[in-house]
Amino acid sequence: MCKKHILLCVFIAICVGKGVGQMATYDVKLANLLLMQRGLGWPHQLNVVVGHEALLKLQLDDNLVNQRSCVLTTPTGLTFNILQPPNNRYESWSDGCGVRVKNVQKTDEGRWRLTATKGNDTITGWSEVHVQAGVPEYTGSPISIRDGESHTQVELTSLNNSYCLVSQPFSESSLVPGHCSVTLDRATRAIQGNWNVLLGIPGQVSELHVERRITVEAERLNTGYIHDTETNKVHLYCNILHTKKNITFCRFQKTSDTIGYNIVDGLGDGVHSYYGDGFLKRHCGMTIETPTEHVFGTWRCTVGVQEWVGTQIRQSTPFQALIKVLRFNLNRKIRRDFKAEETKTSTVFVQRDTSFTVMCRADISLTYCWFKHPNGSQYTPMPHVDGQEQAFWYSGESLQTGDCGITFYKASNDDDGVWTCHMGPRDQLGLEVTDLVNVRVTGPLAANTKEVNATIGANTTLYCHSSNGNRPLDYCRFLTPKFVGISLDSTVTKENAILSRFYFTPGRDLDYGECSLTIDPVMPDDVGEWTCAALLHDETLESRDTIILSIRHDYSATFRADIFGMAGGAVVLGFVLAGIAWHNRDKIRRRLASRSVRSDAMSLDEFGCESTTSRISSSSITSGSSSGSSSVNGRA
Repeated sequence: MCKKHILLCVFIAICVGKGVGQMATYDVKLANLLLMQRGLGWPHQLNVVVGHEALLKLQLDDNLVNQRSCVLTTPTGLTFNILQPPNNRYESWSDGCGVRVKNVQKTDEGRWRLTATKGNDTITGWSEVHVQAGVPEYTGSPISIRDGESHTQVELTSLNNSYCLVSQPFSESSLVPGHCSVTLDRATRAIQGNWNVLLGIPGQVSELHVERRITVEAERLNTGYIHDTETNKVHLYCNILHTKKNITFCRFQKTSDTIGYNIVDGLGDGVHSYYGDGFLKRHCGMTIETPTEHVFGTWRCTVGVQEWVGTQIRQSTPFQALIKVLRFNLNRKIRRDFKAEETKTSTVFVQRDTSFTVMCRADISLTYCWFKHPNGSQYTPMPHVDGQEQAFWYSGESLQTGDCGITFYKASNDDDGVWTCHMGPRDQLGLEVTDLVNVRVTGPLAANTKEVNATIGANTTLYCHSSNGNRPLDYCRFLTPKFVGISLDSTVTKENAILSRFYFTPGRDLDYGECSLTIDPVMPDDVGEWTCAALLHDETLESRDTIILSIRHDYSATFRADIFGMAGGAVVLGFVLAGIAWHNRDKIRRRLASRSVRSDAMSLDEFGCESTTSRISSSSITSGSSSGSSSVNGRA
């Protein structure tokens, strides 16, 4: 009678005693019918790696008491009592009838039989032993996963293992039963690195250590150019990596041109042709044969893509990037530092309490960008999420196209000042590219320049325009410092100027939010505070701003006049000093001459010579006038 888990059956054994065959019964408890079908060997199936040990025995609910013998029969037919093994490879194991087989080899594979004898009772069971080669090591190529993929199954090994213990970088270890694979809720770059795996291999006691390299790759463009000097060609490429999307079109355009090139797989026009391994390989490229000076500069590549969504094919947002082609005598692989001397300042006019955008652009693809507020705060723009309140978000086409923009929900007076945008070039390490943007927080209408310097008799322009971009104006007017009102639009030209010198600045228009006045010529009465006013088309209240007009002094002319005056004075002063010097010199000469006459008279008297004072005096004076002091010195 069989129960749910335990079956009590009668095992019929053939007992041989004193040469007379007789039937005997022995009660054996079996766990289930399967054990009864397999026999009493334990384990029934055993996987053993070469060099390991096999442990086999008879599995009985009650051990045979007073067991007389335990006979083992190997797969090769060798039979012996385990209590008396033929060599040290075999030894008795367990309390019942069991054997330990050491250093298992491939020849040990097969059925092993154990026969236990108690008195006249004999029980036989068998085990199937499978011998397999060991797995000393396991190596696998790096596993690449797409960034952002959900419910991704990662197959860590192809081995037949019982379990594995998986240790991810910066994560707790996890035990996986059965085949070693892990399902990720969402793949991010935080999981990439070396994964350590410990495998439980059937037939092997020691766990097998396996290291797998996991890389997480984001869907991206691989861009650049190649200058083939042998064939004198330039190849631009813009290939999509790590994607399941398909290319629908490939376009290249020089950023300084108005038209581009539609590059089709396998098509060319003699100068421009397709470059790459085909759209099926997600390759978008263009070859330029016999390149000219025009090839140098920045190119924009655009790649159209589509993908399967469920059972439908849908068009996706095209990929775009910038490729900067340097002159061929430069090594484009050298990392260059972008310096600040290229920095320039632009002005953005922002209406108070409205949203505004600060935009910078680079001629290379960017990895990131951030902004420094006039008060020193730093802002890194994040994508805009519909239906979510955000104080600021990214604006522009994409970082790949060099656009670095940030939009703020509301402008305040604190936002007025010079902003600095910092841009990190893609694939080029070094200094960030920087640009300056002057933000002026104003009303709906703003003066382009708050102070204008003019010259009497010349012309000048007073210019106001709408803030937050071009918004149409219903009218435009100005008020002079003498409180004279002037209303004008683009129909008021220089030929029909108001008061023969006030007219609307050519090239500007009310439809573009421009209110501009040209004064030709400027007169002294124009100096002072002017008011420009206009009504924006979408508002009910007039908007205005003020401009101070001042006269520019010609300091250079004044400086020249001062120089001429100083020079003239110096000349006059020179003449005066020269006259004084000549007069003093003449007086000195007379004194010297009189002293000479007296000296000569005394000398002649001493030698008894006749002298005439008047003649000596006249001679001395004449000599002095011709030879000066040398004549006196000669006589001394």
